[in-house]
Amino acid sequence: MELYDVNEFWKFDLRVGLVKRAEKLKRTKKLIKLEVDFGKEQRTIVTGLADQYSPEDLEGKKFVFVLNLKPKKLSGVESQGMLIVAENENGKVYLLPVPDEVPIGTKVW
Repeated sequence: MELYDVNEFWKFDLRVGLVKRAEKLKRTKKLIKLEVDFGKEQRTIVTGLADQYSPEDLEGKKFVFVLNLKPKKLSGVESQGMLIVAENENGKVYLLPVPDEVPIGTKVW
């Protein structure tokens, strides 16, 4: 395992966001488009979890997202961040919901 200085970690802007809307992207097997509220702004984020989760599993819940990544187009939709999840050695993905009392937009470290 490669080790990094803690200053590398601080470069990432991790924030709590509320998934306001989630929909599976047509003609894809894994992509779900999320409309996420971060308090001061809303972003579109595309995640590749549709093979393990439905849009309903995400909608209305709070999660941690990385916000300061370069935007990337996935199936014609610009993704403006990344959802943080856990994954085991067999490829099973686990959602990491944030408790309701944590305000949206809260910085995570």
